[in-house]
Amino acid sequence: MTSGPAGGQYPPQSQWQHPQHPQQPQWPQQPQWQNQPQPHQPQWQQPPSPPPRRRRTWLWVTLGAFAVVLAVGGGAVAGLVMSAEKRYDPFDKEELASDPNSVLVTKQDLQKLLQGHSEALNAGDLKAYTGIFDRENAALVQQQTRIFNNLRKLPITRMSYQTLQQQGRTQDSFGRGLTFTLDVAFVHQFEGIDLRPVSEWYRWTITKSGADAPLTVIKVGGAPAPLGESKTVYYPGPWDIWPDVSVVRTDHTVVLAHPAMAAQAARLAPTAEKAAVNDLRFLSANGAQGAALPKGFVVALVKGKAQLGNLFRKEKATEAGVSIGMPTWSGAADEVRVGASRVVMDVGSSFFETAEGSGEIFRHEFAHSAVASLDSGKFSLSGLDNWVVEGFAEYVANRGAAVTGNIRYDEGRAYLAGRLPERFDGRIPDNISWDIPGMTSVNYLMGHLAMRMIEEKYGERKLIAFVSAHYRGATSDEALRKVLGTGEAQFQRQWAAYVRARLG
Repeated sequence: MTSGPAGGQYPPQSQWQHPQHPQQPQWPQQPQWQNQPQPHQPQWQQPPSPPPRRRRTWLWVTLGAFAVVLAVGGGAVAGLVMSAEKRYDPFDKEELASDPNSVLVTKQDLQKLLQGHSEALNAGDLKAYTGIFDRENAALVQQQTRIFNNLRKLPITRMSYQTLQQQGRTQDSFGRGLTFTLDVAFVHQFEGIDLRPVSEWYRWTITKSGADAPLTVIKVGGAPAPLGESKTVYYPGPWDIWPDVSVVRTDHTVVLAHPAMAAQAARLAPTAEKAAVNDLRFLSANGAQGAALPKGFVVALVKGKAQLGNLFRKEKATEAGVSIGMPTWSGAADEVRVGASRVVMDVGSSFFETAEGSGEIFRHEFAHSAVASLDSGKFSLSGLDNWVVEGFAEYVANRGAAVTGNIRYDEGRAYLAGRLPERFDGRIPDNISWDIPGMTSVNYLMGHLAMRMIEEKYGERKLIAFVSAHYRGATSDEALRKVLGTGEAQFQRQWAAYVRARLG
């Protein structure tokens, strides 16, 4: 399931259960994540319920709100992105008063601080890297030492710290000390994986005790997100919160895990690699060669929903897996608006109970990540159409398998028979109706069947072209007309007949 233009969360498991009595169907009222398969039943017949679809809006709104800001790199962040608190910009050197009693911080002072910090990280100079932090705050120094060590072991290139926005006074004419906050972008790029550099946003609290005193960072956290459900902007990364990072590298993936899960990461890495090769080969073989496709994927493994919602974001999580798209840093003239994605998997979900399940969820999330770079970054309140985004990821995850073996097949038949909360009306579910209680799971199937119909009628190259056109800014109707030569109304009629034929 998508998390905006660049990726998505994945709860593709059916919430529909066979009724106990034909005349009295029983529909689950709440997600049943803890349900276990009944004895002697295949696990796919009693899957846990999908959580509500929640996270598309945040990334879309976030990207729409500050795509232009990110495109110009380290410039000041627009008022919409930052809080409404009054801000004071630091002076340039040429603007300074000559009063020797003033305590002040200039733009050049901040640039020098961040440049030195960046150089220390890239040079492996721990002493210089931690030298900007309050030496009397042992916990802070220990935290930053851990981050330094974690980052140094990752295949990351182009690491730097850039100014986003400063808040608070940066001059005091009476010689008093200053305390202000500085939002800082950690700009980085996973080598051989990310198409472009992307950024994680920190908020530093900085003091300057006197005119000749150095700048000292006394507090570090995530910069607050201006909009959406996440409280932060791509913070925290694994390097921020794990005591150590286990890294398993394959040809097309970088699998990250807490040291307690190192063995599991090693076992799952071949599955992730196989899924990555599957998705990338499918796209490149069907006309996506000219697109800026990633060469691989960064995957972080966690266990439990609390951890899932606390990696590259801070929000309540209910899904089993998620692909989080990150806007390109400093890409004013760059057509690639989404430079990278981060895939996070909850290995405690039922998908990871079997090799087939883990392969499916990897293929689904990697499909989201693989086409993320096609996104135009155009602002839209509703974002891309769910039936296209989720239907495509479902198609890729289940490509080549019979519809009758899909875990939602029986639920789809119940939908056509009028035994779900909503009746089948021959219309593809739109974004407004996507999360109607009891309908999200079957809506995944409806989107999946739309993709299958396009593939069967027009071929996989046309399918890729249609999806690409929608990601690049065309409405679904415009993409249908441009690529398939059919309008939305005609397509819906064809789709409704196809659904009835496959599920009736």
